[in-house]
Amino acid sequence: MRFLDRSTAGHQLARTLAPLLNGPPDGAVVVLGLAPGGLPVAAEVAEALGAPLDAAVVRPLAVRGHDRPVGAIADGDPPLVDRDTLRSLGVTAAELGASVKRERVEVHRREALYRQGRDRLPVQGRTAVLVSDGLTDALTTRAALHALAADRPERLIVAAPVGDARVAADLRHDADAVVCLHLPRYAHAAGPWYGEFHEVTDREAAVLLHRRTPPGDRPLAGRAPRHAARS
Repeated sequence: MRFLDRSTAGHQLARTLAPLLNGPPDGAVVVLGLAPGGLPVAAEVAEALGAPLDAAVVRPLAVRGHDRPVGAIADGDPPLVDRDTLRSLGVTAAELGASVKRERVEVHRREALYRQGRDRLPVQGRTAVLVSDGLTDALTTRAALHALAADRPERLIVAAPVGDARVAADLRHDADAVVCLHLPRYAHAAGPWYGEFHEVTDREAAVLLHRRTPPGDRPLAGRAPRHAARS
């Protein structure tokens, strides 16, 4: 299976998701795009479901000199770290700390730029649907799921047009449901599964969010910081 582009994939994904979401009343579903690449897919899902759209901003933790990420960080959460990778690469606490500091700044920059002064949408008591353009990296998606779970949604669903079968299986421990249209045995990157696959810019991400965030949807104010460490 190969998708024309992210928008087409989003339409197809929405048709699969709709039967799973028939139960919640209006306003009980929030769609979150794993930003930036997941936002064009998520925007189509949100449009089809009549749900508000928000961004889930996650950054991989990279250490200079190594191509392989050693973890991921989302929002105000402590970093989610692959300790086996840390040990195998010999990454020091100082190197990890520098990466966490650098990427936390980038998470905050992107959140501010994408939302343009709007607070994040509340997910407590609602069905939160996290949408990616491809489930190829368990660490990044898991960090987003952990951040959302801390806000106590009623249900937590992760969805994507394509995903590595092993990654999708791993993520079933972190979500109530994993919905994927195509599950090849190996999918190390999302791009090859799309006919058109461009890098989503910050501006494009901000425009997508602005179009799909209803002005009447109450922002989440006074959110307490999270302190519980995860590994």
